[in-house]
Amino acid sequence: MKRFFTISGVFMLLLVSQTTFAQEKRIMKSFTFKSDKSKKNSEDKTTIYEGNVMMKNDNISFENAEKVIYNAEYGTYTIYSPKNFKIIAAKSVHKTGKKEDSHVIIYNMREESVTF
Repeated sequence: MKRFFTISGVFMLLLVSQTTFAQEKRIMKSFTFKSDKSKKNSEDKTTIYEGNVMMKNDNISFENAEKVIYNAEYGTYTIYSPKNFKIIAAKSVHKTGKKEDSHVIIYNMREESVTF
């Protein structure tokens, strides 16, 4: 009887730890991106998009941005002067309050956060 409870206890611990530490993987359903010109830098792992940049996904949308810099290492988009910027869904929104950065928005795709 004691062996039965020991085996049951170990099984329950394994089951609980598996569900507790399991990583949820979010799949983006739609992603639309357009720009007039792009330039990739392999050393910095960045891509610079310029001229009428438009992006729409499950979390944000904007159009006619002057420039967007995508950093693949950190999963961030730095967006300069976007028009019609909309937050559809975000886990966190931050405001820096700096006047000089008022035209810059940083979107972190991995953390699903937006910083103004």
